[in-house]
Amino acid sequence: MNNNQYRNTVRIPNLPIGKIVDDNGKATDEELTFRQALLTLLQNLFGEEGLVMPSQTSANITEIQNNQTSTEGASDNPYYTCAPGTIIYDTTTNEVKIAVLVAGVPTFKVVTLT
Repeated sequence: MNNNQYRNTVRIPNLPIGKIVDDNGKATDEELTFRQALLTLLQNLFGEEGLVMPSQTSANITEIQNNQTSTEGASDNPYYTCAPGTIIYDTTTNEVKIAVLVAGVPTFKVVTLT
């Protein structure tokens, strides 16, 4: 299993393919929708308190770590959906954890902050 098998959820909206402005130089509806989606996303991710990592319970973190899925039509070749480098806050233990590969399997390890 290699890192290319890990799939990340795309959270940034796709850049519009069409025209950005109309013949009068005004932003097109497609461009305005893109900008609004991007700004809303950034505001949600980067609030007034700064960047906040996602948090889950220990049970949910174990489920995230062990989750596997298959490419459509290839159910005999599952891959882990948790990418190495995933950072999460464990609300059960009040610990920061990061996913690393252990024998090809993502495993959350506690990060010690000093």
